[in-house]
Amino acid sequence: MAWRTPLAAAPRAFFPPEVAIPVVRLACERPDMLGRRLSQWDGHELARQLIAEGLVEDISASTVRRILAVHQLKPWRHHLWLHPKQPRDATFYTTIRELIDLYTRPLRDDEMVLSVDEKTSLQPRPRLAPTLPAQPQNIPNRHEHEYKRAGALNLLAAFDTRSGQVYGHGDERKRQQECIAFLEA
Repeated sequence: MAWRTPLAAAPRAFFPPEVAIPVVRLACERPDMLGRRLSQWDGHELARQLIAEGLVEDISASTVRRILAVHQLKPWRHHLWLHPKQPRDATFYTTIRELIDLYTRPLRDDEMVLSVDEKTSLQPRPRLAPTLPAQPQNIPNRHEHEYKRAGALNLLAAFDTRSGQVYGHGDERKRQQECIAFLEA
């Protein structure tokens, strides 16, 4: 049996700290604080900002991208996150503390914590003909394209935060009495 030696890792580019540190620092800042848009926060814009702030005398966009690649940073990528424009009030933090206490404190035998949600206006559409299974000679599953409307249903679901069990109930109407009946059940 022959032993293989692992391939040597590709050499990493070296950038002097006086160049790399300002690039990384700027890439980790929020562009909106500098009057820039996130969608424009790419290698070209970072290079322009570094020069404008006097952090470097001259730097190319490709050098900025290579420095960021070494540090595994992609400041132009983003995902949406809750960011309130106004600071939260004290009531919000009180409610959060109460919820955390509810989810973490030991429960008595007669207590249960449920997280409840609803999905309204589900429209079941039964097919007019049954689905036929796949057959030999490359015949795929066959689904009837025509269906019959069957009204709308409303789903109430509850997640038991301690046991992980999910409870669900469908109803034709969505009123307070159906919700109360579901919680009592």
